[in-house]
Amino acid sequence: MTAKRQVYLLDPQKIPPETIAVTFAKTSRSPQTFREIAAELSAEKSAEFHEKWVVGYGHASVAEHAVLHIAVENISRLAVEVLESNRLASYTEKSTRYQKWNRDAFHIPAELADHPLREKFIQTCQMLFDTYQQSLPAVQAVVAQANPRKEEESDAAWERRIRSKYVDVCRFLLPAASLANLGMTANARVME
Repeated sequence: MTAKRQVYLLDPQKIPPETIAVTFAKTSRSPQTFREIAAELSAEKSAEFHEKWVVGYGHASVAEHAVLHIAVENISRLAVEVLESNRLASYTEKSTRYQKWNRDAFHIPAELADHPLREKFIQTCQMLFDTYQQSLPAVQAVVAQANPRKEEESDAAWERRIRSKYVDVCRFLLPAASLANLGMTANARVME
């Protein structure tokens, strides 16, 4: 008799991520189904398995099945780029294309605390934000003229359509120190 094919979710709302990772690891040596393996595991048993096989014996592939969802808030766009340079994770960041940015929301590096260039840095960031803010209406007018409202398109729909275009043009004025938020999903092995 052929076993029935099954595809199902091991729900992280019901099963802790570490237990899911251990469930997947144990399948390499167990004839049981994933559900059966998971049902036998407690958080304590999963931690013991992890300690023995991942930490003790270096079987780091187990950690690939533990997925972490990390929220990073109020970091510079430069820091966002550094984090995103690791392509072994999935990212969503505050959009420079769909959001307008706050003039005072930028990171001042600690190295500038008592430095004579601190004020110049702040003035430069504020000047870039001011130029960004002042450019938005002018670029919006040009984009609006090049992309007229379609027949039966509401004003709100037209504004949404052109907004991404004109904000996209102006976003390059934003300083790399602009504060952004980043959502990151990665397996635990990437985080080692």
